[in-house]
Amino acid sequence: MLLKLQNITKRFPGVLALDKVNLELDFGEVHALLGENGAGKSTLIKIIGGVYKADEGKIYYNGKEINFSSPSEAINNGIATIHQELNLFEDLTVAENIYVGNIQKSLINKKQLIKKAQEILSKNNFNIKAESLVKELNTSEKQLVAIAKSLSLKSKIIIMDEPTASITEHETHNLFRIVKELKNQGIGIIFISHRLEEVFEIADKVTVLRDGKYIGSGLVKDFSQEDLINMMVGRNIKEMFPKYNETKDEVVFSIKNLNIGKLVKNVSFEVKKGEIFGIAGLVGSGKSEIPLGIYGYMPAKWDELIINNREIKKIKDPNKALDYGIALVPEDRKSMGLVLDLDIVRNIILQNIKLVEKYGILFWKNANKIAEEEIKKYSIKATSYKQKTGNLSGGNQQKVVISKVLKRDPKVVFLVEPTRGIDVGAKVEVYNIVNRLANNGNGVIFVSSELPEIVSLCDRVLVMHRGKNMGILEGDEITQENILKLATGVDI
Repeated sequence: MLLKLQNITKRFPGVLALDKVNLELDFGEVHALLGENGAGKSTLIKIIGGVYKADEGKIYYNGKEINFSSPSEAINNGIATIHQELNLFEDLTVAENIYVGNIQKSLINKKQLIKKAQEILSKNNFNIKAESLVKELNTSEKQLVAIAKSLSLKSKIIIMDEPTASITEHETHNLFRIVKELKNQGIGIIFISHRLEEVFEIADKVTVLRDGKYIGSGLVKDFSQEDLINMMVGRNIKEMFPKYNETKDEVVFSIKNLNIGKLVKNVSFEVKKGEIFGIAGLVGSGKSEIPLGIYGYMPAKWDELIINNREIKKIKDPNKALDYGIALVPEDRKSMGLVLDLDIVRNIILQNIKLVEKYGILFWKNANKIAEEEIKKYSIKATSYKQKTGNLSGGNQQKVVISKVLKRDPKVVFLVEPTRGIDVGAKVEVYNIVNRLANNGNGVIFVSSELPEIVSLCDRVLVMHRGKNMGILEGDEITQENILKLATGVDI
């Protein structure tokens, strides 16, 4: 056995983060660690990686009991963690990133450094040049740099935290090929993901946590998706994609010949009252740029834009978009949706100052009351409205974004990748919010790379390919096969 965790318990002030958690990882095994946000996954991998010390329990590594006192000690002993937010130096080369903090005397010469790094990259079929600057790489290539770094340290265990959250389907297949090669080298991999289909594709075993407690482990082949969902959330979810909106004939939003530079070309569509209108497409198709252009983040032009029978000629910035009744739940909630160092109340009020301000004075009593109401309304799990949003789980951060966006009572809401990086239970809550929005008469435009949710939730779907509208599917036409055909430029 490569790694064995026995009855691991960890307490923080007022919180029992882990309560007698067990996990076993063998050589050459991919072990999925599952649980909703807040289940204790991050705390557990930080204990394995030497960031935290367990309060109780034992850890055995390669047959010996260990208790690392720092991340560097864990790294030096062959345990590497690749976080969702990659810790790389953008302005350094690939070679420098691979060996930073681990420069050997023989590698002080730059040519030797590049040569040694390239050997690791080539040996593992990583199609990257060691002399390239990291800032010139895409997200999946940066992940390969992080993996190469762990291999340079001769890691026996690699922990991958949401490695596919920000990469395309093609890049995911490439990553899985590399994971299988690492597995064949005898490396043990702890794989954290919210995408259950990936767990069944890549993992050998699975361990499920819920509310800091160990729920169970076993071979992946012995579980169904429904089994794992029930273990994670502690209840049956009969419908992963609840749908109860009712589409009316009235059009609440329409745009003709939208153009955004070379990214979006002459795209037209309309959204009806009560409808959930989907936009799908591959990375680079222009699907994500459509809401950014209409919302004023990117320069955009159109022949006609009408919201609730009001024609709008131009939107110069997001503030104007908000004034016109357009709201955006952005793709990257951390950089575009929240100020992570600020608390919940300030994040909600920043976009809604007019609700609590009079004669230039901001009334915090009213602001706090609004925040408390929003926390209750959206079931945001937080200690109070004073908690920093950066300390919330991904799903609860997303609820704060949705809360502040909807507080302005918009006429049209763009939701861009609204379930990215959140757990199963939080996804269902987001889907319920989407249904309620539609039934409240809002124009709901749902942009997603997750085809199951597009197929299950949307009444009509616009499919983009290289900036162009390849067609709008509706009813029985909305299938994953049809969407993928149009998304790759093939007519149906």
